Amino acid sequence: MNILLVNDDGYKSIGILSLAKKLSKNHKVTVVAPQKCSSGMSHAMTFNKPVTLQKIENEFFDCYATSGTPADCVKIGLSLMAGNPPDLVISGINDQANLGTDVAYSGTVSAAMEASLEGLKAIAVSSEIEKEEDFEYVTNYFIENLPFYLKLVSQTYCISVNINPPSIGNKGHKIVSLGVRKFCDIYLIRKDDNNLYSYTLIGHPINIENKEDTDVYWYNQGYTTITPLFADASAKARISYLNSKITN
Repeated sequence: MNILLVNDDGYKSIGILSLAKKLSKNHKVTVVAPQKCSSGMSHAMTFNKPVTLQKIENEFFDCYATSGTPADCVKIGLSLMAGNPPDLVISGINDQANLGTDVAYSGTVSAAMEASLEGLKAIAVSSEIEKEEDFEYVTNYFIENLPFYLKLVSQTYCISVNINPPSIGNKGHKIVSLGVRKFCDIYLIRKDDNNLYSYTLIGHPINIENKEDTDVYWYNQGYTTITPLFADASAKARISYLNSKITN
């Protein structure tokens, strides 16, 4: 296959390099990734200002670093590959899981979503990495199961795959909806010599009970979760209800 590989952690991240190196043994791989970590960028795009592109020397695959966002990486990658479009876009491997409401903020997932908007098959892959060596396990697990994931993905939606690290292992796969994952928001506030205040957001996940049909629930039970995601985020089940409020 001809594969475009993107991420939000940057072109130097271990996750994307591990995946690119192993995929390149059997596939044509092109990496287009941010110059620096762009986590939490969601579906941000760069408009009306230049995005730089730098060719990075690599003996295994074509690699480019950009000043743009993860979604920019997809569009720039498609431009670079215009003569031979990708059969598949993979975003990751992200070094944290993207579960439940994480998806609203995730640059990893949004890059896959951008690819699906372009009519391409796309997979976002994430894991709660505990140590550097975990990437090899997650990479191997993903590639071993790639034929299965390809049966599930479509040109009209992407899939978000969350793989547990080796310390937990993976009992199998669950195709599930998004759950709820919230964080305790804590800001570190500092004042500099110019009397300007800086706010640094930190925090940790809050334990929220999730239903059994959600990714949060099954991931915590030791399963790899797969969630199909559509660009159409309208709450269709509520449209008729809202229309009734207008007419009544």
